Amino acid sequence: MSILLEFIQFLRKERRLSEHTVRNYSSDLGQLKKFLSHNYELDNLCDVKSDFIRSWVVSMMKKEIAPRSIHRKVSSYRTFVKFSRRKGAMKTNPVEGVVLPKIEKRLPNVVPEHAMGTLFSDDLFSDDWKGVRDRAMLGLLYDTGVRRSELIAMSVDDLDFSRSTLRIKGKGGKERIAPLFIETIELLNKHICERPFEAKALLITDKGDRLNPTFVYRKVNFYLREVSTLKKCSPHVLRHTFATHLLNNGAELAAVKDLLGHASLASTQVYTHHTTAKLKEFHRSSPLDRRKK
Repeated sequence: MSILLEFIQFLRKERRLSEHTVRNYSSDLGQLKKFLSHNYELDNLCDVKSDFIRSWVVSMMKKEIAPRSIHRKVSSYRTFVKFSRRKGAMKTNPVEGVVLPKIEKRLPNVVPEHAMGTLFSDDLFSDDWKGVRDRAMLGLLYDTGVRRSELIAMSVDDLDFSRSTLRIKGKGGKERIAPLFIETIELLNKHICERPFEAKALLITDKGDRLNPTFVYRKVNFYLREVSTLKKCSPHVLRHTFATHLLNNGAELAAVKDLLGHASLASTQVYTHHTTAKLKEFHRSSPLDRRKK
């Protein structure tokens, strides 16, 4: 087995990454192999030199590939190098010292609190089982901040009606327990009882299948566009919205980290920028400022 196949197996079986993430790694490394073969007649990712990586980065910049995507692709190779060195297949790190384009800092897209209130108060959802399903899906995403892949993987057995909690299977096989509002619990129960299909999945498509990424995206995109003016209305926007609204209403950063299933606080701190902006807004209108305007 080649070192590349070993690496892919390692990602899948030991790190237990999602198939989507594994495909991204495989695609990124495949693109690098194609570049090396075309420009340097090189087929072995273990024989790469730093100049080759610099040249790859420059070629991606000329193609106007987004800096964030360039960072991800180089990071994929960096992880491969770390694995190969541990296996004794490489001695040096060709990525070390390679300068990458700067990533422009951007705040996550967040749906305003009043818009989320409108979403669940207005008569946007139909009264049939599909409407109940849609409302439960949106409620679940906003109640818990789950990732789309986590939502799709949920089964009826993950729901604890007596405790109003939900078991979430996150990245790397890590599990966490999230509390649910009574309304969401009732909607989920109604959906399970009224749907015309027997299924182990917590939420299902119109045809009775387990949810899929495209189905979830289309549903979320449709409903969020009804109540907000955001250009991007994806399921991940509701994850951003969940975290930001919690912090804006006084939740501790560490608690939000656990609810999101983040491995470190660094990943959660991006949401504090929204909170800081709101605090500055409050501060500007503070009655404590008695200086002359």
